[in-house]
Amino acid sequence: MNEQAVYLSDKLNAILAGAGSLLPELVLVLFFLLLVTLDLFKAKSIKRLLPWLALTGMFWVLVLQVLGGYTSGDEPFLNLLLSDGLARFGGILFSAAGIFTVLLSLQLKRLEKLQEGRGEFYALVLILVLGLNLMAKSVNLLMVFLAIETVSIASYILTLTFKTEKRAVEAGLKYVLYGALSAGVMLYGMSFFYGLTGTLNFSSENFVMGLLQADGLLVTVAAILILAGFFFKISAAPFHFWAPDVYQGAPMPVVALFSTGPKMAGILVILRFINNFTDATAFADVQLLLGVAAIATLVVGNFTALWQRTPRRLLAYSSVSHAGFLLTALLAFGTSYTSGVLFYLTVLLFMNFGIFLLLQVAEEKNGVQTLEDFSGLGRLQPYFGVMAILYLLSLTGLPPLAGFMGKLLIFSNVWEAYTLGGNNMLLVLLVTGILLTGVALFYYIKIPYYLFFKRNQSRENLVISPSEKLLLALFALPLLVLFFKPDLLLRWIEQLLAQTL
Repeated sequence: MNEQAVYLSDKLNAILAGAGSLLPELVLVLFFLLLVTLDLFKAKSIKRLLPWLALTGMFWVLVLQVLGGYTSGDEPFLNLLLSDGLARFGGILFSAAGIFTVLLSLQLKRLEKLQEGRGEFYALVLILVLGLNLMAKSVNLLMVFLAIETVSIASYILTLTFKTEKRAVEAGLKYVLYGALSAGVMLYGMSFFYGLTGTLNFSSENFVMGLLQADGLLVTVAAILILAGFFFKISAAPFHFWAPDVYQGAPMPVVALFSTGPKMAGILVILRFINNFTDATAFADVQLLLGVAAIATLVVGNFTALWQRTPRRLLAYSSVSHAGFLLTALLAFGTSYTSGVLFYLTVLLFMNFGIFLLLQVAEEKNGVQTLEDFSGLGRLQPYFGVMAILYLLSLTGLPPLAGFMGKLLIFSNVWEAYTLGGNNMLLVLLVTGILLTGVALFYYIKIPYYLFFKRNQSRENLVISPSEKLLLALFALPLLVLFFKPDLLLRWIEQLLAQTL
């Protein structure tokens, strides 16, 4: 009895000692409960307060993450969560994505007019950000699974925000089916790893030693199964089929969040996980698997985007191609590729929210549904046209915008890794990425072509509100600044990574 009491006391002390590392997540839970409670009241004044309350909660969390100091980050919390520099930077990106999502939702009149579910919408955004934070901090396979499922469940419901629309219901159903399949496969792979290593903590030395002593074929099979779940979250081939339908059926602020938040968190999880497979002699098959997945994602994303006639589906496959570039970056073993990955994720956050805000304005104000519907809008509204060109050039990876610097860092790291190790797969990845950047220009350039070179068949003028113009400028400014001064962000990233174990 005394031994049990001592054990429980030690565990309780460990929980209390590590509770500070979960301060951002505790704040998110507090505001979630507050939103759900206030949504029970029918007063219009309270309903109008809900989005601003959500903004307050996420801004508070953003400040906590930027300032730091709430945790030492010395060791994992109960061997489940690690609050290091990598998780902290991820938390900053997730909080920013949540804030941007709410700001976009305030510009969407259809959402503002929603009679039921507005409170749940903002509460679910908070829960999704909470799940993303847990994904970035997780160093335990079971904790990774729970965090991914938290994000997935919130995502399924957010997809069905406009549940009276047939397209939204179809997208939500497909999303749930694909998610359930990938979750089951991933959990099966995790059970393999536990059987092979005897531990779920994939940051421990015992995990790595267990993998080195296990049969290589079993390790490869388990890696394939577990990476299937990770690939689903970042919409990498061949687990990308949900993306076009979900992007087509979900509200635009939700689409912008899906294209950034889960993708960023998934990449951070993969980044932590593959650190166990850097030994090329022991895990050559796993590295080959990642390389093939990266090439397939690049090819599928870019070439499928060429044939799209609707902007939402085009941007969905564009998001798939960006997942391919990020997977390519993760294979540059032996280099400081983590800084390049985090830089690219930061740039992707601003690029995607900017282009999806433009599309939201075009859909709501001019009923744009196909690429042809953009005809002449750039000449009627030069501000809209110039911003569209800016974001699309950055998504392509052309100067003078930060998208160019992001891809340059990735390609530089891959070339450095190739010169160090002589792995021909890296050379293939490098050539493929450069060539497909050229392919991307062909489908991105379609939108400016319609904006400026096609005649407008409609007499309606595109009206952009001052708040929308301000948001577009807010998202565009970092893309210009980080092209000319990328070291501003890279130095900060390196300082944060110095805290990573």
